[in-house]
Amino acid sequence: MKGQDADLAMEITVLSAEDLKNPSSSLLPGRRLRPFVAVFAAATLDCDRLPPPLHRTRVDEQGAHNPSWGDKIRLPLDPSLLRAATSTGGLEDDEAGVYLAILSKRSLGGPAQIGWCRIPPADVLDGIRPPSALRRLSYALRDPRHGGRGHGVIHVAVRLLGQDVDRVLAPPPPRPLLEEPGWCRVAIGIPVAAFAPPGWATGGVVAVDSVQLNRFAERRVGFGVGFDFGLKY
Repeated sequence: MKGQDADLAMEITVLSAEDLKNPSSSLLPGRRLRPFVAVFAAATLDCDRLPPPLHRTRVDEQGAHNPSWGDKIRLPLDPSLLRAATSTGGLEDDEAGVYLAILSKRSLGGPAQIGWCRIPPADVLDGIRPPSALRRLSYALRDPRHGGRGHGVIHVAVRLLGQDVDRVLAPPPPRPLLEEPGWCRVAIGIPVAAFAPPGWATGGVVAVDSVQLNRFAERRVGFGVGFDFGLKY
């Protein structure tokens, strides 16, 4: 297991972004954007204290508000980041995930923050396709100042890498559906047992005894509205 954990990583291809807006804190709001993307795996993201961008794309000097990168990043992951999602069937109760921060390179000072987004583990461990399958995802950016709605969208392609990753991180099987007890089940909200069979089903005799009613049920005849007389699917 340790060898498998050591190899666990997310491959992120940062494709492009669109409709970016100049940082509001910029002293020169009309200055051309020089955007790049930094990628982090963290329990949460503090935009006031971003970690060193060890994994990042190149700077797009031409795209400005609609940059394109196509850069592929291999981000090592702590297995606990993903196992929490598999153990809850994809439900999450925290902010852990892979964060993408879009920044703009400046000649003076550090880079200016444009926006950020989070890739939740459940977006990769969706139970529909294997974790190693490539998924193309798009995320609306959040404002780096307050975390609310920002400007722009980023497009990425992601997949998980690692030895036996599809088996180790397979989602739990769905819970089996509980069968309703008894043969008298409800169809479209009407109790089946509340109605006697029609005359045509009893040979023209309207008043039937319990033996005739049982025989009618065994024939599994419906009224055409979804009534279920002892059907076993």
